[in-house]
Amino acid sequence: MVTVCAAEAYVARLRTVRDVSEHTCKAYASDLRDYHGFVGARALCPRQAQTILAYADHLSRERAAAPRTLRRRMACLRGFYKEMVRSGVIERSPFAALDMQLPRARSLPRALSRGETRLLAEAASRGLAEAATVSAQAWPAAVLLLICVGLRVGELVRLRPADFEAESGGLHVRGKGRRERRVFVVDPGLRSTIARLAARTGATCLFAPDGETWSTQAVRRALHLLAIEAGIGRRVTPHMLRHTCATLLLEDGVDIRYLQRLLGHENIATTAIYAHVGDMALQKALAGADLLAGLGAR
Repeated sequence: MVTVCAAEAYVARLRTVRDVSEHTCKAYASDLRDYHGFVGARALCPRQAQTILAYADHLSRERAAAPRTLRRRMACLRGFYKEMVRSGVIERSPFAALDMQLPRARSLPRALSRGETRLLAEAASRGLAEAATVSAQAWPAAVLLLICVGLRVGELVRLRPADFEAESGGLHVRGKGRRERRVFVVDPGLRSTIARLAARTGATCLFAPDGETWSTQAVRRALHLLAIEAGIGRRVTPHMLRHTCATLLLEDGVDIRYLQRLLGHENIATTAIYAHVGDMALQKALAGADLLAGLGAR
């Protein structure tokens, strides 16, 4: 049942029906290949709940999989078996008999510090100022947009010129699960730059430099190089900028409900992961309270 063809059909359905990102599709295809190999090597029955438990135990104990990896693989398998039930291949998912309590990742999302973000924004701003053409402004403008509105990298590369509203600074964003939302560019300089990019003749992607491949991998590579140029001593990814945007906006007092809408989270519980107190905010709060002085201890 967990054949290569069945796995490919499931991933293809995710791609076309649910509009899942290519990154997720590749991860799920890899997960299903790994599960297929596990079941085959141990001659287990893929229709039994015990097989799911054995695989989870194998990942956790023998391969020391991180909680996030374990949860993703179980989510992949749950969805796969659900599709098998939907298509009539099996009558009942083995997950129906399970009440799994999976460990949750305890690490907070990785984000840049305010100082690192300033360095990256300054490097992108220099790139804008030094650009000889409008097309050359596309990449540094894209970085500044990632910093200030926290788009996913897949959302960034899908933006089209028609998605930008010059008068309001609004951007029409196509997010996960075909959900759509509007975000706003409030910085006048960045808004003007994006308006010029949107007005380019023949452009199909809003931020793609003319004649260059525009993909999520291209964005990741370019961001890595810009971070090195900015003097940031660790690898920077587009998703780190999403986390950074959320963290800094919360530190600056933006309501979590507005942040939920900005990031395109269906459930506010997802947004709440950012509601940790950053080091800078904590330091300011303690300095403002000055508890010992209030107690007369000094």
